Amino acid sequence: MNKKSDTKTKCSCSSAVRAIQTNDSLSYEFSESVDRIFAGIDLFKENKAPSLILTGGKMPWSIGKPEGEYLRDVAIKYGVPRKNILLTENVQNTDQEAKSVKKILTIDAPKVILVTSAFHMPRAQKVFEKVGIRIIPFPVDFRNASSKLTFMHFMPSAKSIWETSFFVKEMIGRTYYNLKY
Repeated sequence: MNKKSDTKTKCSCSSAVRAIQTNDSLSYEFSESVDRIFAGIDLFKENKAPSLILTGGKMPWSIGKPEGEYLRDVAIKYGVPRKNILLTENVQNTDQEAKSVKKILTIDAPKVILVTSAFHMPRAQKVFEKVGIRIIPFPVDFRNASSKLTFMHFMPSAKSIWETSFFVKEMIGRTYYNLKY
């Protein structure tokens, strides 16, 4: 029998779910960052960590339940026992997330497998380490794909504008945390 390590799996899952208003209720669907939760579930099932820590992320303009609550239900559905899932308080950014995870982990110098998108990993790793959490990075959700370069790659598109906006926001976040820490 494999013994699980004392390393916790932290799934940084904000932006993995979006709430959709349907008639009188809400339904939820996965976004592009869904790889985060399924990688965390896989790590748990492979006995790489004894538990999942999910972010109770909820932005002021969000509707519905915090993402972590929804993702906890998903993890349970995929075989992770409820007792092995920890949920942070509601947080709005990477800094609050790291501090909230640190509160949950009561041991000195805790170690987590940080599961987040590859583009976000450098910033997230820096922030988590600054609050005293040792990190084993586990990047997912790589935003590149193999394809032949064609004329269409040079055509303006809404997707390109969105990706540029996404990149600029991440660079602003990295700059902010580099100055802060």
